[in-house]
Amino acid sequence: MKILLALLICFTLTACVQTPTRNTEVVDDRPGIAFELPSVASEYYKLRIDGVSYGYVGQYQAGENLLKIIDGTHQVELLSDGEVVYHEEIYLGAGVNRILKVGPHE
Repeated sequence: MKILLALLICFTLTACVQTPTRNTEVVDDRPGIAFELPSVASEYYKLRIDGVSYGYVGQYQAGENLLKIIDGTHQVELLSDGEVVYHEEIYLGAGVNRILKVGPHE
């Protein structure tokens, strides 16, 4: 009887033990780019970085959304009706976020 009681207590105690867990986090340290735009019309400029189109620049307004890209030197262009209205060469390092201020007709 004593052995049965001891076994019952051991099983009860082992059932209360929580198994170890492991948490893994992935850090996204890619640089980000956002834009400050002077008018609602400029939100419809098309964004092109290194010759690749990223849609309308209004999607990436400062304080709302960042466009994550790889670190390095990039050619940033804004187009209106197929014509370049803004061009800048920028360098972004890992973990750096940058806001580009676009003037009315730069």
